[in-house]
Amino acid sequence: MQLFLQSAEDVRDAVSRMAHLSDAFLVEQMLTETVGELLIGVTRDQQFGPSLVIGSGGIMVELLKDSATLLLPVTETDVREAITGLKMFPLLSGFRGKQAGDIDACVNAVMAVAEYASQRRDTLLELDINPLLVAPEGSGAYAADAYIRIGKE
Repeated sequence: MQLFLQSAEDVRDAVSRMAHLSDAFLVEQMLTETVGELLIGVTRDQQFGPSLVIGSGGIMVELLKDSATLLLPVTETDVREAITGLKMFPLLSGFRGKQAGDIDACVNAVMAVAEYASQRRDTLLELDINPLLVAPEGSGAYAADAYIRIGKE
């Protein structure tokens, strides 16, 4: 549910009105501008272990079929090259005079996922962030939805 709250007082009032629904609430910043959407995924291959997928996110996953797969571990250079090699990268770099996206924040988000996957190499079965919302340059990148499956194969 989007409430478009503008102040801390608005948040307190909304929580008070909804208190009968739950004893816990998740409050998130509302993004008003995004430049594009990425997908970050980790899958496990029987032979090679965990691999990292970076691609066009949101509805573009099916439309563009645009992704790069990297074996873990990865470097920031690997990740940056994978992102800049995507078909949708022109959107993130300021296509037709539009605002560029925060590529550094995207690289940092992917590196955080790669580190998480490496630390849980033996138990992480699957991870999917889709979409990673890319805000304008200097404004960050935000996971809007995430799925993590842990267990033993």
